[in-house]
Amino acid sequence: MGKAYRGAALFSQRCVQCHGEQGKGDGPLVAQLSSPPPDFTVPDYAADMSPQDVFDVITQGRMDKMMPPWGEQLSEDERWDLTAFVWSLHFPAGAMAGAVKLYEQDCSSCHGSSGEGLDANTPSLNNPQWLNATDAQLVATFTSDAHPDVGQLDAGQQKLLASAVRRFSLGFDQSQVSVEGLGDVEAVVANGSTGERLANQPVRLIIFEQEQFVETREAETDDQGRTQFTGLPTAPTWAYVVETTYQNLTYHSEIGHFTPDSNKIELMASVYDPGANVDAVSIDRAHWLIDFTNPSFIDVGEVYSFMNSADRVFAGEKTPGSDKPAVLRIPLPENAIHINVEGETLGERFILDGATLIDTQPLPPGSTQLFLRYSLPVENGSATLAHQVAYPTAMLSLLVPDTGITINAPDWRQEAPIQTQGGAFLNYSLLDLPAGATPSAIFSGINEKLLTNAASNEPEQIIDRNAAPGVSGAPYLPWTVAGLGMLVLGGGVIIGWKKHRQALAAEPELRKEQKRALIQQIATLDDAFEAGEIAEDAYRQQRHALKLQLIALMREERDKAGAAAETPNISETPKIHPEEDAREEEHGGAID
Repeated sequence: MGKAYRGAALFSQRCVQCHGEQGKGDGPLVAQLSSPPPDFTVPDYAADMSPQDVFDVITQGRMDKMMPPWGEQLSEDERWDLTAFVWSLHFPAGAMAGAVKLYEQDCSSCHGSSGEGLDANTPSLNNPQWLNATDAQLVATFTSDAHPDVGQLDAGQQKLLASAVRRFSLGFDQSQVSVEGLGDVEAVVANGSTGERLANQPVRLIIFEQEQFVETREAETDDQGRTQFTGLPTAPTWAYVVETTYQNLTYHSEIGHFTPDSNKIELMASVYDPGANVDAVSIDRAHWLIDFTNPSFIDVGEVYSFMNSADRVFAGEKTPGSDKPAVLRIPLPENAIHINVEGETLGERFILDGATLIDTQPLPPGSTQLFLRYSLPVENGSATLAHQVAYPTAMLSLLVPDTGITINAPDWRQEAPIQTQGGAFLNYSLLDLPAGATPSAIFSGINEKLLTNAASNEPEQIIDRNAAPGVSGAPYLPWTVAGLGMLVLGGGVIIGWKKHRQALAAEPELRKEQKRALIQQIATLDDAFEAGEIAEDAYRQQRHALKLQLIALMREERDKAGAAAETPNISETPKIHPEEDAREEEHGGAID
């Protein structure tokens, strides 16, 4: 049934606004509720409840207390996962270890360590029927005269034993995930530049269950560039990625799942040698996105999809006075301020040389996306966006919220506006720009009254308007793939605002949206290929690049999970098919 370690992700994404991060009923929206939510962490929270009772409230809601029903938003399995997590919160830290010890001492001789029962006359503790029982009913069952004697237990020990019994029908251990099974993953590392298989190459198998990072296993390839990982779960909810580092760059395989008719998977991680030159570098698609945050500044977000068409890594060139190479050069406006790159600190990977942003990380074959933002001062109600693009660019789009601002963009082709829940966006494009081209657009009529009117629909605003000029309050750019669901490679730009501004500040939720966008990109690309709209070579290359981005995002979540010692906030398995891209409206609420 439900697993608390999966429910933790759902709780973080959907419930913390009312219930608080720890489930204490102290979320930021509590003041707006008719009655405060319960504190799930108090020891007697579930004294008179069964897991089925909690499941029913999650499913049906309690509208009298502003608790929304989740029956149509979450699958049955997800609701049981959420039930398991909520149920787990009233256990003191370390209590489960004592509970398991009691169970092994008093119950395992009949029920076995797995709870299944050692003979046909012993009932299985895994039976879902126990989900309808309260702890008091469980205690009454194993202390009755009809039950074999479990010894003298005080009230506290009885409750612990009930918890130990409960864990078989409701998996409320938040951390324990058993990685065992009959599956084998064979990892292969090959040099994509030479075709050579790499011997003695360290590899890592990254294991996910329900998209949540579980663990990493390490090995080394043999003389044939192969190694094997054994004893792995084969259920479709498990996913596997092979990772290896070669010449200071990290490469991944595609995502692997076991099929029903096989317990073996082969995953290949291709690495590449340096040797590409700058002629192989181009920009497949780029987007300039504008937001008017206050009368003194405009915010600019730039999204680039760089393409290395060679079969080797482009390592850039050495720059005078620096021990780091200049790989990608991204010119910016001379008057740009508050410059930052998503997920990076200037001075490390990215260096600012005057008005040029330099990426020092070698560029592997395929597609690499970068997200950056900055602000431009507004003078006399006007601001100009203009700078060079350093590489041939197949398509550049300009997206501007339709707030009444006057836009002078004579060289751009005006496309049909993009309609979103947050309003309309004016849409301009330029095609087939040569390296060194300098697109420009002038925005005028910027004044406080106009911006106040544009910001009146508070829940749908693009950024945190309490943030400093040019600095979003959200951890990821709300106008990039993370916040808007932008399809950079998949055939256009699709923007979907979140209903609540708080969601923009929730890093796990934004990361979830980024994954959905990547999945949809792959689906769109698949449709285009099946319709004969894209050549197979380009299709394979772009699809592989998108999958690598999805893997990289999962790896980032793994790293954050390791650093914070908590479960990543992910709730959907990345099955790359259009029909599996479930789109849900997000709500907050109170379980009572």
